[in-house]
Amino acid sequence: MRIMKNIVLFLGVLAMASASAAERVLTKAVTVEAPVKEVWRAWTTADGLSFVSNKSRIELEPGGAYEWFLDLGPDADGRYGSETSHVLAVLPEQVLVFNWNFPPDVPALRASGAMTQVIVRFEAVSPERTRVHLDAVGWQEGDDWDRGYEYFDAAWSRVLTALKAAYDT
Repeated sequence: MRIMKNIVLFLGVLAMASASAAERVLTKAVTVEAPVKEVWRAWTTADGLSFVSNKSRIELEPGGAYEWFLDLGPDADGRYGSETSHVLAVLPEQVLVFNWNFPPDVPALRASGAMTQVIVRFEAVSPERTRVHLDAVGWQEGDDWDRGYEYFDAAWSRVLTALKAAYDT
């Protein structure tokens, strides 16, 4: 039953991404010097996410928490990171999909609970190298959304750079 639920959710997310093909998509990719299994673990466990977050809460199932707590001060509501973000779909060692909230830098969207959806795909380039593809979808129109897009254009680049650095050293 859980596998079927994952497949249905994943197909729904893919349909959503395809339907919005004419819309804005934030796309990033990096090749990491590690096997898929290790890179998957880096994205799907609190210990693995230490390359970017010293404390995280990950419940690796649809509807489970996918929260990174950053080493920044709390926002106006006392939140430290991606509280309220959840796993949308999981295909082990292949695809992770989660929703993602906005940072304090875009207060109107953060306060409204607006989210994007992030699709992370893991591709074995060789037994010891993995290509990570990240697509953030669900962008709407407006100045706040433009600011959010600019913020995450830089932020997701920093995350992928930190991931690569964690394995390249």
